[in-house]
Amino acid sequence: MVRAVVLVAAMASVVSSAARADDAAPVTLDQALAAADKAPAAQVGGHDIAAAEASVSAASAWPNPSLHVGTSRLTARLVASAALPLPVFGTVGAAQRVAAAEARVVRAEADLALRDLRHRVAVAWVELARSRADVGAQQVAAKQAGDLVAIAEGRRAAGSGADVDVMVAVAARARADVAVAAALRAEQAASAELAGLLGWDPGRPLRADGPLAIGPSGALDALRGRLRAHPEHLAAERRIAVSDATVDQLLTERWPGLALEGEIDYDDISITEGRTIWDRTDARIGIALDLPVFARLGDRARAARATAQAQRARLSALDADLGGRLSAAYARWQAATERLTALEREVLPAHDRAAALSMQAYREGARDLSSALVAERDLTAVRAEINDARAAAALAFAELAQATGEDLHAN
Repeated sequence: MVRAVVLVAAMASVVSSAARADDAAPVTLDQALAAADKAPAAQVGGHDIAAAEASVSAASAWPNPSLHVGTSRLTARLVASAALPLPVFGTVGAAQRVAAAEARVVRAEADLALRDLRHRVAVAWVELARSRADVGAQQVAAKQAGDLVAIAEGRRAAGSGADVDVMVAVAARARADVAVAAALRAEQAASAELAGLLGWDPGRPLRADGPLAIGPSGALDALRGRLRAHPEHLAAERRIAVSDATVDQLLTERWPGLALEGEIDYDDISITEGRTIWDRTDARIGIALDLPVFARLGDRARAARATAQAQRARLSALDADLGGRLSAAYARWQAATERLTALEREVLPAHDRAAALSMQAYREGARDLSSALVAERDLTAVRAEINDARAAAALAFAELAQATGEDLHAN
């Protein structure tokens, strides 16, 4: 009685999950990648770029003027002075170049973040496609298990079969139904993960639509030639440009700062030929030099040059790393596609034929039920292995595109 209740509950779960899967919205890989550009995570880079571009405009600002107002007890009743710094030695231009270089770094990092998001979306879509294929394979296995139950019951009714064969076939069908339910739950989890990345409702079921992209990718030497345009390489070059611009900015600070000063002394005292004359207003104008004698510009310039050298060292290390990552990704992609080809062309036809012959032999009474069950389970395992191999090849292709520095949809 308990077993019957469990079986009924499992069947109800399968039916409910299957109905939910039938209502799932189909999403192709191209649609998922296009939606990634509008996802909430993709909007962060745009704000960072806007802030960096505003910083470029702000870098053209002149130093603030200063205004002084005061009085004295013996001389002028009111003393007012103003100083206007004049950036005449290229300080504003140097600051603009630094800000522009930093803005280019922000753009490159925003592109990297968007590219990483697109890669995560592609991986999530492949996992959704894998789960959908697994659901299909388990449903086929469940149908075959049901056929075995019908055959076993028919042989028992004809007097050529035993009760134990029927019970074994029923147990195999129950096991297959549980596997279908588990596959459907895995598909729901993959759907929620993809929806979360795209900013969609996670409760809305999705279904991967369309084939998995597994190649071709081109020769390894040709792929290595694309690494100079890799987004990570370009971002590293822009960081070097920022360091160089910072060095130039520090070199401009070696010159004195020039400021124009003016002063008005209202109702001042003037002494002429021994006579004191009141109620005179005097004015002065002059220049002031800000001498950078205590700014330790030499130390700061050495630090900036060292930073630039460190960025160049990082670029060299990055280029070596990119080459290694590309070779490793290419080898994994080759292994995955070769395994998939072997399973589809050699392993699956053999197991398919063996399962068909075992089923026919059991139907005709030439073989026992165990041989048919083993053949069907082996065929189900091979189909699941092919689904995993196809998804692994698609993931390896996505990793290869990532290592090459290109978008998946462009290949």
